[in-house]
Amino acid sequence: MKKYPTNQERTSEYSKIFTRQKVLSLLVENETPLIFDVGANNGRSLNEFKQWWPQSEVHCFEPQEECWAELESCATRYSKTIINKIATSSKNGTLDFYTHDISTGLSGSSKINLDSSDSIFLNKLENKKGEKKIDYAKTINKSRQVPSKRMDSYMDENNITHIDFLKIDTQGHEPEVLSSFADKLKNVHVVMTELMFYDYYEKSLSFSDIEKILHPAGFRLYDISHIAKNPMNGRTDWVDVIYLNKDFM
Repeated sequence: MKKYPTNQERTSEYSKIFTRQKVLSLLVENETPLIFDVGANNGRSLNEFKQWWPQSEVHCFEPQEECWAELESCATRYSKTIINKIATSSKNGTLDFYTHDISTGLSGSSKINLDSSDSIFLNKLENKKGEKKIDYAKTINKSRQVPSKRMDSYMDENNITHIDFLKIDTQGHEPEVLSSFADKLKNVHVVMTELMFYDYYEKSLSFSDIEKILHPAGFRLYDISHIAKNPMNGRTDWVDVIYLNKDFM
């Protein structure tokens, strides 16, 4: 094994070798994995998964109708792809959902915080209490109701007994998604989820919010695969984290 003068140099070198794709490929060894893509948006993650595992079966969950045309177009290029135009939550029924003109990738069950100190966009407004902030407020937090389903119910309805890889990107709704699996969470091999720390939304998360659900199901943190830093203040805005079920180690 090569020796490095400092830990920073070793980490930098290993980061070039162990990309997200490489790490996930090491963990998900099945060549035909069953994947849940919760918060599939316009299909970008679907494209990645199908490139990494061409024979995978991917169940996409996306309640935002603005994304459906592009997501469906993406899905037509692949076999074994199921599009579910619903949200994932702790209850079957409906969910309050907020869209924002800024980007479809920011929409979800959480409102954008109009008093955020971490928002780069708000910081650029010359007068945060004046007309520009009022105009900005009109472009965000547009409320609608979307259908939602628990994942244990979905698995029962589709005779799914295990999931090789679960990806979650739901803008702060991740604990509710995880809890919706109930006891079936222990039948998931790998979880990759986003975790937001900043005050861009009215709701933020901590590691404890998801680990109180993941740890009892047998999961332990395996990797922090991405760190997003705030250029205004240097803090960590959000991270992508990968958890591995110890029963599959």
